[in-house]
Amino acid sequence: MYFLMQRAEQLRRLRQQDLFEQTRVADFLFEKDRIFAELTLNEAEFDLYMRVFDQLAPELQPPDLVIYLQAPVEVLMERIRRRGIAHEQSISADYLQRLCDAYVEFFYHYDAAPLLIVNATEIDLVENDGDYRQLMERLTQIRSGRHYFNPAPIAL
Repeated sequence: MYFLMQRAEQLRRLRQQDLFEQTRVADFLFEKDRIFAELTLNEAEFDLYMRVFDQLAPELQPPDLVIYLQAPVEVLMERIRRRGIAHEQSISADYLQRLCDAYVEFFYHYDAAPLLIVNATEIDLVENDGDYRQLMERLTQIRSGRHYFNPAPIAL
């Protein structure tokens, strides 16, 4: 509930700012928070969560574009290991698989904003500027609808 309320407040503040002030990029989609709630809360907690969620959701504007970076669990596990963030190291492959399955289901039905689904298996957007530039160029071409991007990795 804390994260739900925190994210809703962040999005409200963004809405109140000048829309032409600057471009904003976020690693959060309000509707996606529900995925984590479904995976972690018991039935009574989830019912309460949904009552609050349903009250907050209509107030929030959809994003201009959503990017879904998709990769297999094995790739995600290796990336978590390499990042070395202590609290992430205990994430199990089983939980990550359930999360990936929930994301696939969620984005299969998502139509509130333009959507770019990126196969991120072979690319490294953090360490490889070529991969990053390739994605940024693709983003400039999207105005509406659902799109798929299967980039080839660019050698460093």
